[in-house]
Amino acid sequence: MEIEKNLMQLIFSVLFTSALSVGLVFVLLSSYKKRKKLEEEHERALREKELELINAVVKAQEDERAEIARNLHDDVGSILSLTQQKISSTSNQLMDMQANSNTISDLLEVAEMIDQSVTKLRAITNGMLPHYLLKFGLWRSLERMFDQAERSIGKPCIITSEISGALKIEQRVEIQAYYIVTELMNNMVKHAKPNFIDGKLEIQLDFLVLTLKHDGVAINQDDYNYLLDRNIGIGISSLAHRLSIIDGELSFNRFERGGSVIIKIPYKYESKQSNGGQP
Repeated sequence: MEIEKNLMQLIFSVLFTSALSVGLVFVLLSSYKKRKKLEEEHERALREKELELINAVVKAQEDERAEIARNLHDDVGSILSLTQQKISSTSNQLMDMQANSNTISDLLEVAEMIDQSVTKLRAITNGMLPHYLLKFGLWRSLERMFDQAERSIGKPCIITSEISGALKIEQRVEIQAYYIVTELMNNMVKHAKPNFIDGKLEIQLDFLVLTLKHDGVAINQDDYNYLLDRNIGIGISSLAHRLSIIDGELSFNRFERGGSVIIKIPYKYESKQSNGGQP
């Protein structure tokens, strides 16, 4: 009887110890999961805060660029234009008075220099603030971009879409998307040396997708990641930065001849009528 009693006590002791161990493991596991969850939430909060700061900085930069562009265009540009007109008018008067031809020639040369300055100033302000985009929207700006590329390479550059008239995007996203496509198109024209560039804009699930195809020299995703990891080229870093702002995705594909670039941007479809503006 004493042996059975001791055996039962031993069994209960083992069971109690096992239960205690299991309970301790459960508590430790629960504690680990909670700590892991808190760490993930903390990291997520930090990423969201970082993104908010990036967005704030970018917005401040865009606002500053817009203000500078407006001041250059409205103030400096207007003064230069009036000066150019005044010099041209004075030159015509001197010609009527049969004044010294060298003086007239000098004045006309100055007027031409001012005219060139006005043209360059407009190009600078357009680069700082995409006036056409803000006035006519992304789709019309993409059409214009492809027209400019076609004139540049002298070969067909066509973009198509079934949603162009109903495209509605938050301006912050629209501006970043515009600059992303501009950088990609410039790179294609400059480096790929294509005979054509085709574009297609569409909605896939919750994404606005723009596919660019060409038959020139292409890179694949590994090439892009290599350039990005080694911070080769300001354009590559700029692409990645702008994509991070709008949670966009970029994928490069290389084919036997040519390649493609696919841009995916989170998008909530909202139907609207075309703005009907004329460039």
